[in-house]
Amino acid sequence: MIVFRKIVFIFVIFAGSINATETKIIELHKNKSLDQLVLDSENETTINQENENLLIEDTNIEENKEEVIIIDDTNNIDVNNTNNEDSQNSNNEIIKIENEKTIFDLDKNIFNQHLESITNIKSKTVYNEFIKILSVSEIKDLENNNEKIYHIIKKLYEMGEIGKSYNLIKSLDKKSILNEKYLNYFYLIELNYLFSTFKLDEVCELTKFLSQESINLPFYLLEKSDIFCLSLEKKYSEAKLLNSLLLETEKTTDKNFQKLINYMTLNSSNDDNFQTLTKIDSKNLIFLYSAMLRINELPLGKDFIDIDPKNLSIPVILSNSTKMGIRIKAANRAFYSDSLSIDSISALYQSVDFNSSQFSNPEETIISLKNNNELKMAFYFQLANMQIFPDERLKIILDYWNFAKKFGLEKIAYAITNNIIKTITPTPENIKYAMEITFAHISNENYEEALKWINLYEETNTADERVEYAKFLIDLKEIDSLETIINYLTVNYNDLMNSKNKKTHETIDILVSFFESETNTQSDYKYYNLIDERKMPSYFLIKDINYNIEIKNDLEVFILSLISTSNLSWTELHPEHLILVLNAYNLYDQGLLIKPIILEILNELEIL
Repeated sequence: MIVFRKIVFIFVIFAGSINATETKIIELHKNKSLDQLVLDSENETTINQENENLLIEDTNIEENKEEVIIIDDTNNIDVNNTNNEDSQNSNNEIIKIENEKTIFDLDKNIFNQHLESITNIKSKTVYNEFIKILSVSEIKDLENNNEKIYHIIKKLYEMGEIGKSYNLIKSLDKKSILNEKYLNYFYLIELNYLFSTFKLDEVCELTKFLSQESINLPFYLLEKSDIFCLSLEKKYSEAKLLNSLLLETEKTTDKNFQKLINYMTLNSSNDDNFQTLTKIDSKNLIFLYSAMLRINELPLGKDFIDIDPKNLSIPVILSNSTKMGIRIKAANRAFYSDSLSIDSISALYQSVDFNSSQFSNPEETIISLKNNNELKMAFYFQLANMQIFPDERLKIILDYWNFAKKFGLEKIAYAITNNIIKTITPTPENIKYAMEITFAHISNENYEEALKWINLYEETNTADERVEYAKFLIDLKEIDSLETIINYLTVNYNDLMNSKNKKTHETIDILVSFFESETNTQSDYKYYNLIDERKMPSYFLIKDINYNIEIKNDLEVFILSLISTSNLSWTELHPEHLILVLNAYNLYDQGLLIKPIILEILNELEIL
């Protein structure tokens, strides 16, 4: 087997204190490679998500009480599973099972006709809830639920939740699955999951088993896996023979697989023998390609994170042969999807090799990097950490933040400079930067530090809209109720309604009405268009949603509302449609989702 060599980087990030009299060394991480930081980040992120999203009560397994089950994304369902040390995607999900309706209780028609219509959920809040609903922890009456199981697993897989679909598959008694189509599809997912997590020994074991069982997988995945495994074992003659049979059988030659397997069977470590992959536009075989590239230390292209960023960002980040711009792009996306820590980002940024000449002429360097915003983010970060004088460091940090804002990367810029700005003392000398630093602290959830800067700013400045907005953001984060939002919309109603954005007018009016605020809403609305071209859901879907709201069918309300908003952002909905789904989600789970949904709406309107 060709040895997969990982080059271990150890990066120690130092940031100096912005202080007029001394420099304080700040150590972000110590004695950890980029690889380890990334893998640790995955584990830590999973735990944080569990704490945020799931409320687990102390329970015993008694009648009429809840049962807590731990599911490991890399292993079978097991209450006491600890065998996850080598997992790249070790996700321990704590799922609360209540004596309530589950997804299996949904009408069969919803599965067969409507579940497929959910293609792109733009709301992070709704997405997370939907995945939680689909990730059932207990399957009863498997024989009579084969079809529903298939649709659940298929939907999880299509949405990029390959680990969760794999867990469900591993929990099944496959002898109870009589439909060959379903069984073959499940094995397809199993193989792809093992490829995605780079568990090549298990890939080859499963391939051997499936070949013996005469399983037929789509896209010739089984045949290609067999050829791949033979190549890993250096059985090149057998691999070439099977590949020649594949070429005769396959109607359309898989050029990417042929390029990869030819490289492997040549038994050469010379990258010059490798031809770049053609554009990949489907994820059917992308996990196989990623494993073949990784084992041969060949670069992964942008296609891998475009097609499946959820599962392939980490392999791209860890690929030293991949272009740094692509690795950083994958890291940035992983950070915003809560799957990568800021320490991992900083380690990757620090690993970019800039020369002394580039640091000597930073303005020219920024220009020379042109549209490579990923490398610019890394350059600004390194440049800030190199500065000896506090004033110079602060100037660069401010430039860094302004640059990042232009491309929606300010959360990263704020987070990666957090250890520096926490050392900046609120003094009169720094007062002109007070509000910029305040918003950075708010982004990093350093609310006490933010208030110190606000207080300093207020001592020498008159009333400022930025101050009131900063206080609102702090209250918004610290107070769990909707009261802060209601008060903000009430106080700022007239200003918000003076926006030039028509969608803002509509949405603010809808929210004020939804909250039943006592605000005196405007009566002299401006009609931009007499006809609204935005589509409404079908009459029957609207009727069904309203009916289930009336009878308080939580789960149906959620699923039907989700179906109606598929592939649409909140501000793309017809106003009457938005009113409908707000009422629906306000009913679901006692309104648990309504605050984060309102925040998403305000973010889309760029009010937050």
